[in-house]
Amino acid sequence: MGNGVSIQCKKCDYSTTLFEGLGSRTQDFEVFRRELTKKENEIIDFIINNNNINKIFHYNVYTKCEKCGDLSTVPYVEINYDNNKVFKLDYECKLCKGKCNLISEEEVINSKCPICNYEHLQSVRNIFWD
Repeated sequence: MGNGVSIQCKKCDYSTTLFEGLGSRTQDFEVFRRELTKKENEIIDFIINNNNINKIFHYNVYTKCEKCGDLSTVPYVEINYDNNKVFKLDYECKLCKGKCNLISEEEVINSKCPICNYEHLQSVRNIFWD
C-alpha cells in the first residue's frame, strides 16, 4: 500500500503528484528493480552475488534536491548484508544533478516552490494506492 500527495504552487504554474510506498505489482524485488538504472542494477547484482544477504528493503520515497529544490519520487533500495553492512542507493536530481535527500510527506507539503520559491505549496489531495 502506498500514499501520495498532489501539490501545487499558489503563485506560479508548478504542480506535481508524488508517491511513496509499495504497490501490489512491485512487492517482488525483481519487478521493482525494473525502475532502476542499469548501473544501479549492476551494483545490486554485485552485492547480492558476492555477499550473504540478510534483508532487502525496497519502496518508493519522496526526495528533495539540495541544489534546486526539485521534489520527486524515487525507488529506495537498502540491502543489509554480511550481518553489519548496509548498502543504500544514492539519489541525483534529474534536473540539475544535485544531491537529493529523503523527506517526509509533511516536508513535501511544507517545501518552497522549486520554480518561484514561494513559501506555501498547497496540498490538493492525498492519495492512497495499491
